[in-house]
This record gives sequence, structure tokens and C-alpha cells, in this order.
Amino acid sequence: MAKQSVWMCFTLTFMSAILAFQAVAFTAPSDVTALQDFYEALNSPPQLKGWRLDGGDPCGESWVGVSCSGSSVIHLKLQGLNLSGYLSAQLHNMFNLKTLDVSSNNIVGEIPYVLPPNATHINLACNSLTSIPHSLPAMKSLRHLNLSHNLLSGPVGNVFTGLQNLRELDLSYNNFTGDPNSFKSLANLTGLFLQNNKFSRSVAYLVELPLTNLNIENNDHQINFSNVFQEEHKSKIKKKDISCSYVHCVYWGWPSIG
Repeated sequence: MAKQSVWMCFTLTFMSAILAFQAVAFTAPSDVTALQDFYEALNSPPQLKGWRLDGGDPCGESWVGVSCSGSSVIHLKLQGLNLSGYLSAQLHNMFNLKTLDVSSNNIVGEIPYVLPPNATHINLACNSLTSIPHSLPAMKSLRHLNLSHNLLSGPVGNVFTGLQNLRELDLSYNNFTGDPNSFKSLANLTGLFLQNNKFSRSVAYLVELPLTNLNIENNDHQINFSNVFQEEHKSKIKKKDISCSYVHCVYWGWPSIG
């Protein structure tokens, strides 16, 4: 009887440990659904090892490019994997995602109207994307945004208004036009890359921003860097002209992410 009790106690303890482990490892259902939809939108590529169209546990099974904290997906890094297809609208349901990096792929179409709402780092560079979502002002946590080397065009308007935490913004090598007046509200912006677009010369308000890295070369009206900034501002700003290299599009000089 004593042996049977010990065995039952051991069995219950073992089963409890398994259930506890599963509870910790099991990925949040909203994240699983979003990743499954994204996998389908990318044409179910074989290079995304572990990914599935149904079921699965991205955090517990170590899906390629997926990093988790507890049951939440917090980083999605799929750069340079020769992926095709489009960005899934379900990404906006990944409420704990901090990093979205799909740079240097062959992704086409529009950027979804709503992106992961609490993301801090988004890198969509070096694809064939065609629109900027006008919901960007709602992304109050966003610090680094790279949309360079795409097929984006038209006036920027006020799409970046209110992004008070944004530190770096790269829109280079697109076909944006007009006066990017929404940049003047980016009070903490230190890096701005607008080269190789069709922006107008009305950029004098950039003087008020705390910029340390700036490139406004090769736009519709050639902007004279020396005429826009006084000597004291020029001494603080580095001009950069970076091509669509793997290093630029993928790593982009992001700081470590906590």
C-alpha cells in the first residue's frame, strides 16, 4: 500500500511538472494564429523551418526567426531569407511583438493598415512594398523604422506626426514627393535618411530636430546642405549615403534590444 501511494504521488508530481512546463511554453493563441496567417501569406516557404499552417507551438518548438518571452512572441527576424508573398494583416494581433524584421526579401504589395501596435523596431527595407499605413501615429513605442529601398511613392503628409519616441527613420531610395512636414514633430529623432526620393527643398525645420545623422541628397530639387544648416548644426550632423547592402537593410545599426 505504501509503495502504491509513493508511486501515485510520483506520477501526480511528474504529470504536474509536464502540465506546468506546457503552460509556460505554450505560445499565446493570438500569436500562433498571426504567424500561421503570415506563413500562408508568404506562400508557405520551406526556409521557415518549423512553421505550420495549423497547430504548432512557435515558442516551444523554436520556429525559425521567432523569439519569445514566456508565451509571447517578442522578436520576428526573417531578414535575407528570399521570402516572397505579402505581409499579413494579422500581424497587428501580435501585441507583445517588439521587433519585426523582414528586410532583404521579395515581399510585395501594401504594408498592412495596422502593424504590431507595441513594436519598437520595424525593418521592412529592400522589398517591393507600395504604401505606408496611415495608422503609424498610433505606434507610440516605435523607435526605429526602416522603409528604405521599396516602391513607396507620393506625399508623406502627416503620417509620422506624434511619434515622439522615434529615434531613426529611413525612407531612402523610394519615390516620395512633396514637403515632409510631419517630420518637424519628431522631437527625439537623431537619424533621418531621405536620400534618393523626390522631396521638395522645404526642410529648414529640420534644424530644430536633435539630428546626428542626416542624408537629404538626390531629391527633386537638389537641397544644399550648407544653406539649410548653420555651422553649429553642421558640426553635429554626419551625412550618410548607404546603398542597399545586406548590412544596411538587415542590421541597419540598431542598438541592442532589451
